[in-house]
Amino acid sequence: MANVIIFAGGFGSGKSELVLNYAIRKREQSDRVVLADLDLVNPYFVSRDIRKTLENMDIRVVAPSGELSFGDVPNIPAEIIGLLRQENDMIIDLAGDEVGTLVLGYLSRYIKDRYYEFYMVINPYRPFAQDLESVTELKQLLEGAAHIPFTGIVSNPNLLGETTPEIIRAGHEKVRGYAQEMNLPIRLLTVESKFHDALVNQYGEILLGINLYLKPDWM
Repeated sequence: MANVIIFAGGFGSGKSELVLNYAIRKREQSDRVVLADLDLVNPYFVSRDIRKTLENMDIRVVAPSGELSFGDVPNIPAEIIGLLRQENDMIIDLAGDEVGTLVLGYLSRYIKDRYYEFYMVINPYRPFAQDLESVTELKQLLEGAAHIPFTGIVSNPNLLGETTPEIIRAGHEKVRGYAQEMNLPIRLLTVESKFHDALVNQYGEILLGINLYLKPDWM
């Protein structure tokens, strides 16, 4: 059966960029990687935009298509259920909102009996994550949908082009405070690759340098 890694986060958390990088790294370790792009709300920064790039790396992409790609009613590809019953490493990109809860609620019956990790992606510089109350509300919303608890946090502190190592450090400290209050471990600290060498001695193995595949030319 599938090993499932779920990434959920609010708008602007950087979740989809992280998912792409995670899938590409996972492909170095696994022969069967599936990326399920189930963020059905945001039509601008989604992993299916680079489907061909991923498929050239032998990463299978599962995503809604056509007019039903986005909307208030989840359109979950039927093949994802079959893939959950097969041997593979499945990485799920899930929206952190009401639609995400509907998707997770539907899939939970197929996930609970498998090995899974459920990560909340937090960028403390985005509106939804600027205080503990907002982050806790998101946690309760998603966990309550399917009674699947989060197993960890991914800290992704950045201000896009204005990001500096100091901004990363300050944001990560804020995320560490959230993690302690919610009694969840921080599994990853993600930074743009150009910052990796400046921070790796301080943060060690949790630090993951990522490339920006979805960054538009105007950013």
